[in-house]
Amino acid sequence: MPAALSFAICSNRPHNFANAGRLVDVVGEDDEVILVADLQPRPSDAAGLDDLESHGVRVLRNGVNRGLSYSRNQALAKCRHHFLVYVDDDIALTAETVEAIRTAIDDGTSIVGVWLEPRFPGPRPWWLTGGQYHYLGVHHTVEQAKTWGACMAVDAKLARQANITFRDELGRRGNGLQSGDDTTFLGELRAAGAVERFLQDAVASHHVPSGRTRPDYLLRRAWWQGRSEVRRSTAATSLGKEWRRGVARGPAAAAPALRYALSLVYTGAVASGIVTELMLQTAQRGLGRK
Repeated sequence: MPAALSFAICSNRPHNFANAGRLVDVVGEDDEVILVADLQPRPSDAAGLDDLESHGVRVLRNGVNRGLSYSRNQALAKCRHHFLVYVDDDIALTAETVEAIRTAIDDGTSIVGVWLEPRFPGPRPWWLTGGQYHYLGVHHTVEQAKTWGACMAVDAKLARQANITFRDELGRRGNGLQSGDDTTFLGELRAAGAVERFLQDAVASHHVPSGRTRPDYLLRRAWWQGRSEVRRSTAATSLGKEWRRGVARGPAAAAPALRYALSLVYTGAVASGIVTELMLQTAQRGLGRK
């Protein structure tokens, strides 16, 4: 019998809560859809959550904004099925992609990733090329594509048995654009024996809000990338990784001169984040010795 799946959307954006209801319409009748509402709902939000529950969505209320990692851990702890599919609140899934994930799990896969396709509200601006797509949780080239938290299926039972959770200091919270909680979690899950498969032909559409294509957001995202790399103990190799992503060829790559110029700017922002985090950690250690 095909596996029944749990799906979880973790969101602090009420205008995207309705996507949980749309997800109910494309998953199987034995599947479960969870919305983790990561905020203190206003009366109008509470009414919308009640409507979602009547539509078949299981709503978990954090009460306040506790962050993405906390919310993902809530879904991990409370999902009803063996496998859990995390879906960002601005991702659109088709029934075909849902079934492709289910088939991979039925074939014995413990981690399933899919191709994350960007959907922009208008023309892509010149300062945003494929080299910066990873800041937005979308893929650029097949060679660099990896399983990311915007849409990924994981063996929730294995994670609970191995006591593997998402790290709070890496999960986005409020205006802090921390990152890497998903890939760090997956690395620990693989170390526990999980088998991974990336489905290049299964597509999830990631709708990118216009505010996230602005230079100030992208540079702030790159700066937080640097801070997160220090927290993950991967700062030593991170700048080379960022540079290679920035200058890589691909369907959304800029002309060579612009590609290298943008890579220099964004890699510099990552380096600035690394320095900031190292200085803050050094200061905190100094205070701890007093």
